[in-house]
Amino acid sequence: MKTLIALLALLALAGCATTPREPSPNLTLLKKECVAWHDSGAYAAAFARAAAPAEKALKASIRDGLPARPAVVFDIDETLLSNWPYLVSHQFAIDPKSFAEWGRRERAAALAPTKAVFDQAVAAGIPVFLITGRGENLRAATIADLKEAGFHGWTGLFLKPANYKDKSAIPYKSGIRRQLAAQGYDILINVGDQESDLAGGYARRTFKLPNPFYYIP
Repeated sequence: MKTLIALLALLALAGCATTPREPSPNLTLLKKECVAWHDSGAYAAAFARAAAPAEKALKASIRDGLPARPAVVFDIDETLLSNWPYLVSHQFAIDPKSFAEWGRRERAAALAPTKAVFDQAVAAGIPVFLITGRGENLRAATIADLKEAGFHGWTGLFLKPANYKDKSAIPYKSGIRRQLAAQGYDILINVGDQESDLAGGYARRTFKLPNPFYYIP
């Protein structure tokens, strides 16, 4: 499903750039397809399938013997916390101002498959670092949101600095992982819903979760 949506979206963009023809597929219909895919239970099933290898990899690392300074890295939105009500109400268009208001209401829900991986790491005494694209202005709300959703015991929470100007999240997120590596941490797994959560190295293994609802370069 996700691959089909991505392919269709790319074809639509290509059509916009090279021909005067009406883009296809229709954006409204594509959004409806995304909602139907989510509401049918297919998203939850795909999410659980994608999270299972991360849990298996972490179990194997614990079983086989951890390095001197192990660590685990997670993104937050659509990785540990679901913002589905916000996404639907805003037709998948993320506006910084309205998303900040949503974040301050602290209503995002835990995603159970990745929470299980998070809890496993914490129970094993492995430091957990959260690297989110949320702005630093949402630190207090994010901490409250995480705690309300049952996430406790993380070691570090990194939010995007207010002066960050790059269009891609990759330099920011990989830069934090580079800092952790420089401190001696060996990142066993890095889990996120965007390729930009994972690109740039500094993790033994990466695990991509499904998210056809929005894209962050």
